[in-house]
Amino acid sequence: MPEFTPLEWALILAGAFGNGFLKRTFGAGVGVTLMPVLTVAFSAKFSLVYLALCTTWVDLGIARQMWSYWDRRFTFIFFPGMVIGVALGGWTLTWISESALRALIGAICLAIALYQTIVELRGRPPEVPRLPVWIGICLGPFSGLSATLANAGATILMPIMVGMKIAPIRMIGTIWALFFLLNPMRVAAYWKAEALTATVFGASLAMTPFLWAGVRTGKWLQPKLPQKAFNLTVLSIALFGSLRLLIAG
Repeated sequence: MPEFTPLEWALILAGAFGNGFLKRTFGAGVGVTLMPVLTVAFSAKFSLVYLALCTTWVDLGIARQMWSYWDRRFTFIFFPGMVIGVALGGWTLTWISESALRALIGAICLAIALYQTIVELRGRPPEVPRLPVWIGICLGPFSGLSATLANAGATILMPIMVGMKIAPIRMIGTIWALFFLLNPMRVAAYWKAEALTATVFGASLAMTPFLWAGVRTGKWLQPKLPQKAFNLTVLSIALFGSLRLLIAG
């Protein structure tokens, strides 16, 4: 069992429970909220890999539920570019300093949290015209890069998928399929960058019960939550944490 301080154990537990809970109640952009929280006590690389592993366990666990809902065409449009983004992200992690990585994560999370806040306040996403397939292919690398460096790749794809008139359940299923396929590559990139250690892997396994407790709690609470107020509360945490990372580095 890895050795951590009481504060570190509390954040690891919160990261696992929050990952499961927010994935069930908040959807895309879970990393935008949890990455800044974990970096209160951990390095940016530890936080990245820990949340990526938690997401991997969740995606494996819900595979049976999601298998019938993913859109094959759009998955294969986005996926090749996302692989390129993961490779670029892994390469970046081999040379970037801790302070620069924290600032970069803060900038990515802040941009995404601001966009999601605007969507919540408007009550609808911005109107996005139906875009040609090649734009989806070109956006894949940005999504893969954001997923690898900040656990925040899905939000980049959402406006495009909305513009392409994908049904909500198909959108959720397609995001699941993309990351189900991409997660092993992200893990390999972290290992290559020497960010995947026995400590972070052991911590993610030790917190698996809390991860699934978060999923179950989210499933139970979601119908009872005032969704807009809940989303804005989560986004306020993400905005504050992102600014802290960006300014303090």
